[in-house]
Amino acid sequence: MTTKTLPRLLLAALLTVTACAQPAPPPPAEAPDTRAADAAAITAASVAWLEAAKAKDAEKFLTFYGEGAVIMMEDAPDATGPAIREAITGLMADPNFSLSFTTNTVEVARSGDLAYERGDYALTMTGPDKKPATETGHDVVIWKKNAQGEWKVAVDAPISDPPPAAAAR
Repeated sequence: MTTKTLPRLLLAALLTVTACAQPAPPPPAEAPDTRAADAAAITAASVAWLEAAKAKDAEKFLTFYGEGAVIMMEDAPDATGPAIREAITGLMADPNFSLSFTTNTVEVARSGDLAYERGDYALTMTGPDKKPATETGHDVVIWKKNAQGEWKVAVDAPISDPPPAAAAR
């Protein structure tokens, strides 16, 4: 090996090592935090959902449920798929039907695709004595963002308050 060749080989080796030792690419940027905007969107959807209930507009009311949604009511089997339509249209067909609810809390996951809402409700229906009967309670609604970016109800779980006589004990 000649004295001219050695520096060239060392330079080539140095360039090769330097080229292979590139720094790792930076980690992907964290997605923006949209929780406040998502909570506002869910609150607005809840208000529109309530308006559909007040208007006894079952078709509009049903649009708030997402694919695969479930309604979990006390003393009744869970309603999914077509059973949700049957339950809602049946409730709203009652001449004394009235539903009101308020949103107390909305918590959105950092991922921005799942949230829950807690609130209170009052539901009036025709009772066994043919008079209006009102049930009050609390609810938990789980919202899920669909592929179109819309918030839809995944789980609707109203929990009725104890009857007045039981509450007084």
